[in-house]
Amino acid sequence: MNVNKLEQSARRNILVLLLFGLVISGLLGGLLYRNDINNRLDSVAVEQQRKIAQAEVLWGQKIGDIRNTIQILFRSPAFTYALASDSPLNSDLIRRIFISFVESVDPLMQVRWLDENGIEKVRVDVKDGNIIVADNNVLQDKSSRYYVEQGLNAGDGKIYLSNVDLNVENGVIEVPFRPTIRATIKTGATHGLHSGLLVLNYDVGGLLDVIRSFDSDRVNLQLIDTDGYWLKNVDHTLEWGRDLKETTHNIAVHNPEVWSQINKQKSLSRFNHPLGFASYECNNVTGNLLSEDIVRSPTLCFVATTSVSVLNMLKIDALIPSLALCATIVLFGIFILRREWDLKMQLIKLYRQQEKDKKKIEQSSEYNRNLLNQQQLLQHDLVESRKLSALGMMVAGVAHELNTPIGTAILAASRLRAEHKRLTQAVEEGLSKSALDQYLISTETGLELVENSQKKAATLIRSFKRLAIDRVREDVVSYRLDVVVGDLLATLLPRLKESQIEYDIQVDPIDMVGRPGSVSHVLQNLLVNAMQHAFKKEIGGKISVKAQLCSNGRDVEIRVSDNGKGIAPEVLPNLFDPFVTTNRAEGNTGLGMHFVHQWVTNSLNGSIKVESELLKGTTFIIKMPKQCQQERQASDASN
Repeated sequence: MNVNKLEQSARRNILVLLLFGLVISGLLGGLLYRNDINNRLDSVAVEQQRKIAQAEVLWGQKIGDIRNTIQILFRSPAFTYALASDSPLNSDLIRRIFISFVESVDPLMQVRWLDENGIEKVRVDVKDGNIIVADNNVLQDKSSRYYVEQGLNAGDGKIYLSNVDLNVENGVIEVPFRPTIRATIKTGATHGLHSGLLVLNYDVGGLLDVIRSFDSDRVNLQLIDTDGYWLKNVDHTLEWGRDLKETTHNIAVHNPEVWSQINKQKSLSRFNHPLGFASYECNNVTGNLLSEDIVRSPTLCFVATTSVSVLNMLKIDALIPSLALCATIVLFGIFILRREWDLKMQLIKLYRQQEKDKKKIEQSSEYNRNLLNQQQLLQHDLVESRKLSALGMMVAGVAHELNTPIGTAILAASRLRAEHKRLTQAVEEGLSKSALDQYLISTETGLELVENSQKKAATLIRSFKRLAIDRVREDVVSYRLDVVVGDLLATLLPRLKESQIEYDIQVDPIDMVGRPGSVSHVLQNLLVNAMQHAFKKEIGGKISVKAQLCSNGRDVEIRVSDNGKGIAPEVLPNLFDPFVTTNRAEGNTGLGMHFVHQWVTNSLNGSIKVESELLKGTTFIIKMPKQCQQERQASDASN
């Protein structure tokens, strides 16, 4: 045996292993970094989408409130009587109606009726909590205002919603600013009324403040109109550029890449641009209501942005564990290679001593031959023992070091890599069945671990995604009732626990066709109403939700019950009427149960009734078709 060649070969093998270890550590570090930064970016994208969805839901609720409020006023018998076309205009009665109305609806800042020429005839203002009835000498000519022109051009009884802008009085923007959206209904002969325009001014400043509270260290939410002017920005000085005639206060000027992308595509998630990372959604704020009685409403873009500085911090946070992993693997590899080098040097030294001994005992060839065979066997066992010992320590050490900084999927991948290396070495030295079996068992375990982790994450994502999508769309779809209730319960669990309320959910897995968003809205209102009104905070109680298919096979019955204090008998007959509430002092408007009744009867084509007994509890009983009327008619037509 040429000892010099053996030493050269050992040096070459150590160098190759060192380079291989560096490559492997780089690959593992890169894989960890990529996985970590992707998870962080996914988290940011999810937060952006959640904030956009929350803002859209708030706007949708506000528009729904505006629509229902102006319709209630328009259809009220007193207003119809005061404005009847077969008698003179009863301005005094209209003023009293308007005063009563603004006292009941908190966000209203102005209620007006204008004649067919756009001249104000009756106006009631709300300012700093005071109700002001405008005298005839301060009534204004609003015929030149765009919302008056377009509202008068709409059909009788049709609702027109203006842009969101700053309120203007006598041609001057009010200071401090009062963000306003105006709802109009044209009155005319179709309904037996004097020709003119009913106008409600809503103060949306509070809504914008709520949306402003959504901003966090990682995500800022911007609100933009169709021309790129900001209604809400983290920099307040850039807001209301259109109203203030500041043409540079526009996203097209400050961030043209985002504006260009918005013009190409109305919805996008995880959009990278020079100023950071963004997601956005541009929608008409009325949704499906536009096709019913609302002829026009504003379109808004909700843009959630994350700055470059935040992204850089995320990259640094993801890079630190990757570098730590690389350093750990490199140091551990150097330690293993150092031991391997020492072992090989000992073997080389032994080979050299062997050659010297061989020369001394050439006269005893048989003895030398036996001694050499024994020595070779001993050396082989020693080499194998050392290799197995080193391999065992490396696997245990790597497993211990990787257990903390990486997740389940990376741990499984690392284990598969270690087993693959073991199998490769076994192939080179002589593959045994036990080694192959061990590799197959370990591989199956690792793949199962990765698959289970992915399934768990996918289940959570699907659950919230379903809830968000259901809440923002109201088209007819197929859905499972127990899944809708389960998704809703997941969002209310923290509040139930905080209120010390037990819950019992018994919902059959019924396949339905309809509007799951409306079902979710109804159940949420009933559950939250029970939490707010049925129990004392320090005592708590129990709420149950039960749903089953009716005996006719076509309808579904849902029961929402509580064991709280019940509803007063004098309130119970009018519970679903608008503005009926027992807690008006706490800011309740009394429209919650009215909206529930409207959703059940109009959107779900069903019915709702209530049973209550003082100090024993309340039960709401909802019956609705398993298949909505619209879908059923389509099926009958096809048959």
